[in-house]
Amino acid sequence: MKSKEEEYRQLFLTEALENFEELNRLFVELEKDISSKKAIANIFRIVHTLKGNAMGMGYEKIADLAHVMEDVFGAIKNKEVAPDKELVDSLFRANDKLGGLINAITSNERISYLGIKTKLSVYLKNAIEEQEANGSKPTGEEEEVEVLAEESGEEAPDTGTGIKFADVVQIPVRKMDDLLNMVGELVIERDRLISLFGSEGQSTLEFERIKRISSNLHYGIMNVRMVQMGFLFNKFHRVLRDAASTENKEVELVLKGTEVEIDRNILKIISDSMVHLVRNAVGHGIESAAARKDSGKPPSASVTLSATLEKDSVVISISDDGKGINVDKIKEKIVKQNMVTQDVADQLAEKEIIRYIFEPGFSSADKVTEISGRGVGMDVVKKAVESIGGQVLVDTELGLGTSVHLVLPSSLALKGALLFEIDSQEYAIPLTYIDSVTYLRKGDIHQVADSLMVDYQDQSVPIVFLKGLLAVRDLENVDQAVIGQELLKSYESDKEMNVVITTHSGRLLGLVVDKLQRQKEIIEKKLPKPLDNSQLLSGTTVLGSGNVCPVLDVASVMDVLFQSTTKKVES
Repeated sequence: MKSKEEEYRQLFLTEALENFEELNRLFVELEKDISSKKAIANIFRIVHTLKGNAMGMGYEKIADLAHVMEDVFGAIKNKEVAPDKELVDSLFRANDKLGGLINAITSNERISYLGIKTKLSVYLKNAIEEQEANGSKPTGEEEEVEVLAEESGEEAPDTGTGIKFADVVQIPVRKMDDLLNMVGELVIERDRLISLFGSEGQSTLEFERIKRISSNLHYGIMNVRMVQMGFLFNKFHRVLRDAASTENKEVELVLKGTEVEIDRNILKIISDSMVHLVRNAVGHGIESAAARKDSGKPPSASVTLSATLEKDSVVISISDDGKGINVDKIKEKIVKQNMVTQDVADQLAEKEIIRYIFEPGFSSADKVTEISGRGVGMDVVKKAVESIGGQVLVDTELGLGTSVHLVLPSSLALKGALLFEIDSQEYAIPLTYIDSVTYLRKGDIHQVADSLMVDYQDQSVPIVFLKGLLAVRDLENVDQAVIGQELLKSYESDKEMNVVITTHSGRLLGLVVDKLQRQKEIIEKKLPKPLDNSQLLSGTTVLGSGNVCPVLDVASVMDVLFQSTTKKVES
């Protein structure tokens, strides 16, 4: 596996060679029209970018030459220097040297560039002085000869420019997605053939090599779409700066786990959510400098973006060292905004109260500012994360700070799932939502009001029959008895029930299923219309048998049951 530095070097080379070719084209355009403002502006922009990138990578020679070229075009833009054929010829030569220096990164060839660098510097100095004195234009040839004489004994002569290619090929994301979809279809067809031969009693050993090659191809293409978290994290220096400036607060950004890799498409989906969470940390979480001083904290606060790998998931955390979430204030707000009654609010646990910050329209801000108080944002964050099979967790301590954790799949292309049956129909639950699988008897389940509960790891966990829930037509008004007690009566006391303990956003829920099958890696597809309005399903996958298998949306299942329970308590 390539090191982080090697990857950055390859990216720099790819972009630098593209810049070099574009400069060649622009210089030709400038030679045809010496007054082309568009060409001058584009050349200035490219050499400025190249200079900054080279300085960041430590390529001082490239940065030095690009800096001089930038100065020349800066003077041209400001009309301090009028370009002529002699200057354009010198710039062509400078660009050739620039290309040679870029290629020397891989070839280790010594490229002489001080002569042209000095010539451009002297030309620029004399041209500006000439404009001020309104005299004749010196060419700076004498100074160049002296420097070239000094160079001749130190470096090999420039052998001219040739056509060079980078070791990196840039491919549009759309083409990668199309390729990944085709490989996904190949894997599905492979599994279908293996299943077909197995069902007919024939040996499937002949498919092992095809299975290994196709799996390696699939994972290889998935790996191409992976990018390091630093790709996203480094964009937040400006986001944090602007938010802190708006709120008149002093905040520093701390980055951790920038080398962790994740699917590029996931970053694209959650980027707006990340922006909101960072701005939210500054607007809601961080105190004013005076308040921090009174609390014994340093005036400068910090917001930390970190990424860690946990099994098949990537956990992105946005943490601040601010005042934390005031649960009593949240409770007061949800009652005031008529989200729940006071009696229900008093019965809710602290974690349940905190979850209301993700409800549409909720805001804990006392006044509307540019970045807070509008009641939009956190619900959008929750929807975006759950749309890709992730979940949002919140840890907070009053007076010390808050951490929001986004638990995300590392890839959208392939996910582990548990297959099970309900009324002979196969379903799948992503493994990221599964805490454990257990077997219970009728005597292990307790009735609490209209709900069923089971003791699991020293806590009471609600349990429902998935068969009953899938049959409910009105999910706004779920009768707990229909999905619990009534179906429980049909079970004999000594008969074992298959129970999947699912987890999402800190909640646990037991789902009783008819039959457990096996774990399998699946490729999930979105539901086609009009089935895409199904609230309890997130998508489908095709099994080796050719059957379509619905994928259960655990996040939606828990939301439906939690809302129905809250309504029941209110009534």
